[in-house]
Amino acid sequence: MDQIVPIEKDWQTKVFESFARKSPFLIKLFPLVYFVWAGAMLVGLYINLTHSDLYYLVYSIGKNFGQAALILLGIVILPGILGRFKIEIKITRLITLFRRQLGITVFLLGLSHYALIRFFPMISGAYPISLPVGFEIFGTIALSIFFFMFLTSNNYSVKRLGKWWKRLHRFVYVAVWSLAIHTALQITSVWSIYAGIFAVLEVGSLIYDYVKKKRAVTPNLQQRSTQTQQPRQ
Repeated sequence: MDQIVPIEKDWQTKVFESFARKSPFLIKLFPLVYFVWAGAMLVGLYINLTHSDLYYLVYSIGKNFGQAALILLGIVILPGILGRFKIEIKITRLITLFRRQLGITVFLLGLSHYALIRFFPMISGAYPISLPVGFEIFGTIALSIFFFMFLTSNNYSVKRLGKWWKRLHRFVYVAVWSLAIHTALQITSVWSIYAGIFAVLEVGSLIYDYVKKKRAVTPNLQQRSTQTQQPRQ
């Protein structure tokens, strides 16, 4: 009897399986990250309210949080883009293991960006209270979308909302474009280019996937039509 030679796994599969085994433990670490985030926000609020000399450092950190949110958002939506383009990069399956937790982190980073740059300075009197204008409007739109996605990033919401859950989370496409405009209206930079690239890739992948499915359905419909028109023997 011939011996069965085991198939050698590539490094991407090995890495994925290793993280998959550890994923229950790693997911439990995210609440600790959220707790640290909450503490950092309280410190930022205190610095603003006391008009500390650290204000400009906090402001700078707020900008970095916004940039981190953009980077992480691109990472989170990358598997979906690649999947619609029928491109398989096995290592990106790691992202899907923690997509929900990473999505929550995107919202928290975006919220931190807004709080440290605008909200905390407004309530401390360092920045005049006003409605969002210009680029701020698009940032607010994106943050509002992420807020509702954050609220529904749990098993209970998936069960209760049913098909509406997917429809709600498809608004991420609007959020990506809002962020692209938000960054572009400020200044052309690596961040506006980064957001623009992912916004275009999102739309491009959706169009590509739609066209592929349309082409796959059309021959089947034509074949069925031909079969129904053939006279019975």
